[in-house]
Amino acid sequence: MQNYIKKTLEYYENNAEDYANQWTDDFLKNYDFTIPDIFLSYLQDGDSILDLGCGPGRDSKFFLEHGYKVTAIDGSKKFCDMASKILNAPVTNINFLDMDYNEEFAGVFACASLLHLENQDLIKVLKSVHKALKKDGILYCSFKKGDGTRLDEKNRFYNDMNEEKFKALINDLPTKYKILKTWESDQYKSHKKFINFILRKN
Repeated sequence: MQNYIKKTLEYYENNAEDYANQWTDDFLKNYDFTIPDIFLSYLQDGDSILDLGCGPGRDSKFFLEHGYKVTAIDGSKKFCDMASKILNAPVTNINFLDMDYNEEFAGVFACASLLHLENQDLIKVLKSVHKALKKDGILYCSFKKGDGTRLDEKNRFYNDMNEEKFKALINDLPTKYKILKTWESDQYKSHKKFINFILRKN
C-alpha cells in the first residue's frame, strides 16, 4: 500500500468513532440527502449500487431504505465494522486499488472518497470503476474544489479538483466516460466548496 494512502487510512482508523459521531447526530438533522437523490435520479428503481468509500454507512443505509441493492466497501476496517452494524450486512474492507468487479453495478457512488488518491492511482480506480459498471452505468464522485494536491493538518492526502483538471484526467483515460452533470456544493460547517460530477460509462 502506498505510504500516503496508509497515512490517510491511519487517521480514519484512529478517529473513526469521533468521525462517525460527527456525521450522525447533528449532521443528519440538517442533511437533506440532495446529492444521493441526484445520483438516484439517473438510476432505475431497485438498481445495484456500489458505495465506494461508504464510511460509517450513512448513504448505503439511505439507498437500502429506498429499495436499492447495495454493496458497501471502505479502506478503513473500523468504518466497515460500523457500517456493517448499521446495514445489517457484510461490508468489505478493501483498498480501492485492489477492487475487481466486472459489470456488476448500475451505479457507483464515491462521495468524498476518490479525493484521497494521487492522479496515477485515481486513474487506476476510475478504470476499475468503469469495469465494475454495467453498460451505461453511472458514477458519482466528489472532490474538494481546487487545483493542487496537499496534506491537511491531520496528515490526510487530498487531490483537489476543478472542472478543467477533471475533464483533462477523464479525457486521458483509455476507458471512456461522458460527464453528464457538474455542480458545486458547500462543505458541511465550512466555507469551503466541493465539486461534484455525474458520469456515464461509454
